[in-house]
Amino acid sequence: MSLDAYPDDEFARSDSAPGPLLARLSRPLSPTRTRIAVVSDPHVTPTASGTWKAYHRTETRLRAAVAAAADADADLTVFLGDLTRDGRPEEFACADEVLRELDGEWVAVPGNHDVPKAWNDYETPPVSEFADRYAAGALPFRVRAGGVDVLGLDSAGGDGELADSHEGLIPDAHLAWLDETLADAETPLVTLHHNLFHPREHTGPFADGDFYQLRNAEELLELLAERSVPLVLSGHIHWPATARKRGVRELIAPATCSYPQAMLLVDVGPSGTDVRMVPLSGANGRAEAYELVRDGNAHGRSIAAHAADGALAGSNVPFADERERARSGENVAERSPAAHRRETDYDDVPEGIRWR
Repeated sequence: MSLDAYPDDEFARSDSAPGPLLARLSRPLSPTRTRIAVVSDPHVTPTASGTWKAYHRTETRLRAAVAAAADADADLTVFLGDLTRDGRPEEFACADEVLRELDGEWVAVPGNHDVPKAWNDYETPPVSEFADRYAAGALPFRVRAGGVDVLGLDSAGGDGELADSHEGLIPDAHLAWLDETLADAETPLVTLHHNLFHPREHTGPFADGDFYQLRNAEELLELLAERSVPLVLSGHIHWPATARKRGVRELIAPATCSYPQAMLLVDVGPSGTDVRMVPLSGANGRAEAYELVRDGNAHGRSIAAHAADGALAGSNVPFADERERARSGENVAERSPAAHRRETDYDDVPEGIRWR
């Protein structure tokens, strides 16, 4: 497709209202109402264009996210990694220029595209510098927002073990920190870039060859389950989805850069947590982004396939409604295959009928 087919539709303030309700969760709970804006995978670049990530719109979409977080009066904005296209200094400089417009408190975890890689012929800032600039001075981090403890993990740096891979790893020292920190965190919300669960456990068929997993996901899940952590937020896959296993729910944020070009608002209160998706482009931007993923690589085509399947249609959301299920006494094992695809709860679904 021609990149001139769609004019760049600047983010309209009238479009800043939250979109579909993605989840209505029983936990986390907080007596203090707390709103967290969640932005993932901006992949900002001042030079590249095209591809399924719509590189030529990345700066515009990140500015839209910053504006939407301000409009929503968020207590904290969390960036779930891949601020940059590939960790080039000029890409970080471009992201910094946009982030200076964000008046409220914000923090970020690194993504696999934000950290040094052995194949780069340029100098990517080390993870320690990323922590100083974007992660409250330390990785991992603990930031208090309203009534919530937001814990940020570095799944991308891997203490230098991931220089030749886009996979993720939580270092042993960070797991020990998490275990100790969770001991006195009343309302924890854990954030990282890489996904805790494999896409087939929350999204359905996906391009496995283009997905880079968290190497020690099972170890992290065991710790989170032992500490009764109710919610984990991740990015990485560029598509909103959710699943629950051993009492731990993972909610994956959509990407800022690629279809559906959106962010999340996570509202934690006395009755539970509501999660809404906020669109970051108008009709032209969404149409262009869809055409780019549809004609893109295997990862992009997977996103297009899920979009074509109606995954974000109004009749198919919320993906998770724990409070309604609790009121109705619904048995998730009796739900339709399509419903299993939208929300997979491996605590409740018998092994023999789990959707693959």
